[in-house]
Amino acid sequence: MDVIRVRAPSTTHAQRLIASLDGHFPATMNGGKRRVEVELRPDSETASMLVELFDTLGLWLRDGGLDACQIGFGDRSYTLLAAAPREPNDPTAFLLERTIQLQTALDSRIVIEQAKGILAEREMISPDDAFEKMRRDARSRRMKLHDLAAGIVSTVSKPRIS
Repeated sequence: MDVIRVRAPSTTHAQRLIASLDGHFPATMNGGKRRVEVELRPDSETASMLVELFDTLGLWLRDGGLDACQIGFGDRSYTLLAAAPREPNDPTAFLLERTIQLQTALDSRIVIEQAKGILAEREMISPDDAFEKMRRDARSRRMKLHDLAAGIVSTVSKPRIS
């Protein structure tokens, strides 16, 4: 498995992370002049404990008053965010919250796309120009783009189906 590197803001934070791992994961500190990293080398047995690792990292962030840390997996780099204050460090709750946020964004995008089509047809402009027009109008009115788009969509009469 690749070495997992956790960038720490200081040697003290790196030492605290190693101590918080409590020997559950092989870890060493690699400190240079510009940055300090904790290198983790889980074997096949400890790979299944990665969830525990990320939970520990989340607690380390929260307890250290840190907002985020950079984590490297081989050539890839990720940012791990701390749980919100007074919120449990629960991956299920985090994923549920993100799912709700993504669904809300998707629903909003559908309304914006509908409004863009309506405006493009009404004003005989391209969909991109319609979007820019809506964006400028929403900004000048200091309103959310979604709210402006919903207003445009609501002006379309619904055909009666017999």
